[in-house]
Amino acid sequence: NQSDLFLQLQEAISSLEACVCSWRDPPGSGSLEGNRDPSGDTNTCNAVMSSPVLVGLNKELEKAFSHDDIWIQCEISRYQTENAELKNSLKVTDKELHRSKVTLMNVMEEKDTLKVQVQKLQSYPLGEVWSPITLSLLSSPDTVDMLNLTTETPFPQNDPPPGKENNWQKEDTIENAPLSTLHNLIRFLQNLPGSQPTSPCTSEIHPINMETELEWLKGKLDCLKQLNVQLCATLEECKSDSEKLSMQLGKLESVCTAIRLALQSSERCLKTYSVVLALTEAKEDIILGQMAGGDLTSGWSLLPKDLEIKTKLFMMEVKKIFKQDRMALEADIREIIQTVPRLYAPWLSEEDELMLNKYIQFLKQELASISKLVKEDILHSKDVTHLADIIKAKVDNVVKASEEILEDRPKKPLRAHIVQDLMDTKQGLAEVRANIQLLQIEKRALELQIFSQPEQENAYMLLDDQLQQELSDWAERKKEDSGNKLFGNGRECLSQNERHAPPADMQRLLQTLARGSEIRAHVESLTTELDILTCQIRIQNSQSAQIITDFFKAHRNLFTTYQNARRKYFEQQYRLESQAQLISQHQVQELQDLMQNFLSLQGHQATGETSL
Repeated sequence: NQSDLFLQLQEAISSLEACVCSWRDPPGSGSLEGNRDPSGDTNTCNAVMSSPVLVGLNKELEKAFSHDDIWIQCEISRYQTENAELKNSLKVTDKELHRSKVTLMNVMEEKDTLKVQVQKLQSYPLGEVWSPITLSLLSSPDTVDMLNLTTETPFPQNDPPPGKENNWQKEDTIENAPLSTLHNLIRFLQNLPGSQPTSPCTSEIHPINMETELEWLKGKLDCLKQLNVQLCATLEECKSDSEKLSMQLGKLESVCTAIRLALQSSERCLKTYSVVLALTEAKEDIILGQMAGGDLTSGWSLLPKDLEIKTKLFMMEVKKIFKQDRMALEADIREIIQTVPRLYAPWLSEEDELMLNKYIQFLKQELASISKLVKEDILHSKDVTHLADIIKAKVDNVVKASEEILEDRPKKPLRAHIVQDLMDTKQGLAEVRANIQLLQIEKRALELQIFSQPEQENAYMLLDDQLQQELSDWAERKKEDSGNKLFGNGRECLSQNERHAPPADMQRLLQTLARGSEIRAHVESLTTELDILTCQIRIQNSQSAQIITDFFKAHRNLFTTYQNARRKYFEQQYRLESQAQLISQHQVQELQDLMQNFLSLQGHQATGETSL
C-alpha cells in the first residue's frame, strides 16, 4: 500500500511538471516573442486589456506567487525535519535490533549448554553427576541451597571454609572413587570462576588451609568407606536372608495347596457321610417296618427312588476312584460272603458297603497326611516371620547409620525442575524471537520511508526550481508590459479591449494555477492517508504483539495445569498401591483365619466328633 501511494505521488508530480512545461512553451507559439518589435508589443498589450485591470492582475499574481514560494519552502523544511527524525529513529531501531541480536545469541548459547547438560543428565540413570555449568553457579546465593547434594558430618576441629564445603558436597556423590580422582575433582572445582573468592589477593593460596581441607576430606572419605563396607555386608546378609525367605515362601505355597486338597477331601468326606447317613436311616426304617410286620423279606421295595438314584450315582463315582484296586476289593468281598451268612437280600450289596468303607478309610488317611504337613509347615510360617523381622532390623540399622553420617543432607534438584527451567527458557526464547520479528518489520517500514524520502525531496526541489524560473519569467514580462503601457494610448486600448478577448497564455496560466492547487490538495490528502495507514499498521503490530504474549501466557498456564494433573495422577497411583497392599494384607489375614478353622476341624476330628 505504501509503494502504491508513493507511485501515485510520483505520477501527480510528473503530471504537474508536464503542465508547467506546456504552460511555458505552448504549441504554435514558436519564437514569436523574440521577433516582436516594440510597436507590435504595444499594440498586442493594448489590445488585451486596459492598464488598471492589468495592474490589479499583476498584484494578485505577485501575492499568489509569493505565497506559493513560502509554502514550498515550508514544505521543504518540514520534509527535511521529518527525514532527520526518521533517520534518528532508524538509528535507534538499529541499535535496539543489534542489542536484541546479541541477547538472542547469548540465549541460544545458554540453550545449547543446557541441552548438553540435559543429555549428560539423561545418560546417567540416577542423575548424580553434576556438570561444570551447574557447579559454576555455586557462587550465586539463589542456587546454593538448590545445588547442594549432601551436607557434611560435623567435624568441629577440622571444618573447612563454607565456600569449600560446597565443593566437597559435590564429591559426596562419588562413593567408591579413587583418591587421585578426588584430588583432580578438587582442583577442577577450585579453578572454577564461581568458586573463587572475590578478594584482591585471589592468586595466593595458603598451604595451611589446603592441609586442613585435605585432612577434612580424608576424614569424610574414611566415613564414606566405612559406610560402604557396612552397606555391602548388610546387603550380603539380606541376600542370604532373602534366599531363605524365598524357600520358606515356597514351602508356604505348598502348604496352601495342601490346605486346598484337604478342603476338597473334607467336602468329599462330608458328601460320603451324608450318603451313608441317608442310607442308614432308610435301612433303619425298613428294618423297623419288617420287625413290626413280622416279615423280614418284605418292605425293601419301599426304598425312595431319588435316594436310590443318588446312591447309584455316588457309587459310580466311588468305583471310578477305586478302579485300580478292584481285584483286591473283589477278593475281600468273597471272603466276607463266605464267612458271614446273609439271611436276607438287601437292596445294597455287601460289595457296595465294603467299597464305601474303603473309601471312607482312604479319605481319613488323606486328611491325616495333610494335617501332618500343615502342622509341620506352621513352624515354617513362624520362620518366615522371624526372617522378615531380621531383615527389617538390619535395614533399619543401616538406614540409621547412614542418617547419622549424612544427617542434614539437602534434597538435590529433581529432573522435573531442570525440565521446567528448560521449558521456561524455550518460552523466553520464543518471546524474544517474536519481538525481534516485530522489530524487523518496523525496520523494513522505516527503511521504505527513508528510501522514498530522497525521491520526494528531489521532486519538491524540481518543482521549486520550475516555479522560481516561471516567476522570474513573469516578472520580466511584467516589466516589459509596464514599459509598453507608458507609451500606449488609453482609448485605443479600451476600444481594442472591447473588441478582442484575453490571450490564451493567461487562460493557461490560470488553469495551471488551478491544477497546482488541486494537486497540492491531492498531495495533502495522500499524506494524511499515509499517516492514517501508518497509525493503523502500528496498532495492528501492537495488537499482534499482545496476541503473541497472550498465547505464550496461555501456553505457560496449560503447561502448569499439565504438571499439576501429572502430580495428582502420581498421588492417586500411590494411593491405589497402598490400597492394594492393604487388600493383600487382608487376604493374608483371611488365609490365617482359614488355617485356624481347619485346625479346629482337625481337633474335632481327633476327638471323634463328626463334621456334621
